[in-house]
Amino acid sequence: MPEIQMASPLLDYFGRIEIIHLRERIDRYNALSRELARIGIDIHDDRVKLPDAFPITDDYGFPSRAVYSNFLRHFDILRRACNEQQRAILVLEDDAIFRHSFGDLTFQKRLIQILDIEHWGICFFGHPITCQLTTQSTGLIRTSLTFNGTHCYTVHQRVLSDLVEYLEAVMERPAGHPDGGKMYYDGALNMFRMRSPDLVTLVSNPALSIQRGSDSSVFKQKWYQKVKMLRPILMTARAIRDEIWRHTGCFG
Repeated sequence: MPEIQMASPLLDYFGRIEIIHLRERIDRYNALSRELARIGIDIHDDRVKLPDAFPITDDYGFPSRAVYSNFLRHFDILRRACNEQQRAILVLEDDAIFRHSFGDLTFQKRLIQILDIEHWGICFFGHPITCQLTTQSTGLIRTSLTFNGTHCYTVHQRVLSDLVEYLEAVMERPAGHPDGGKMYYDGALNMFRMRSPDLVTLVSNPALSIQRGSDSSVFKQKWYQKVKMLRPILMTARAIRDEIWRHTGCFG
């Protein structure tokens, strides 16, 4: 197991970290364990939770069973955090990787200071926004941009109840409903933000997390991912790309 030098102040601030993870994906568990250790978080800490997936036998009108399962797991994490009156909940997907700068505990403390000042509702440490932020200040900044990705984000108690209520309604409405029906989870989060004019959304500039290069449990594999003899080359290329991003933010 990777050595953890000092405990991250993020654990004290959020109180709990929950991870979307399939137990059969041992590769992702081991990789995320190393990633978390780099930012001062022990995956075995009692405040780090990896809830089991729900048994899904149907897509229930969602694009696929995997999409429905992913939606349901994010929803359940937020619902429990709301019921338990968590101040904020940090949610990760098990393919998240982090910038090396995120491992600086002084840097983490500065992020927490910003969170304490801002009247935020949702904050994305991880996101795919790049060029739209180049002219803006660094740190945690406000945004109204919509984007895909929920691999590293946090929700504050002040919006948890409304978000849980909205997501519950999304699961009941048919796909394509103008108020938001059965869809990908990040799409529902975007619609909630658009329908909540007073909601303050923060994003890190630059992004502190992206998704590791690995096979998706939600999206179908591309043809070259299925060719056995290409897999070692693909894995090496992904690892190089990920390490370059950790240092530079390029190729994210």
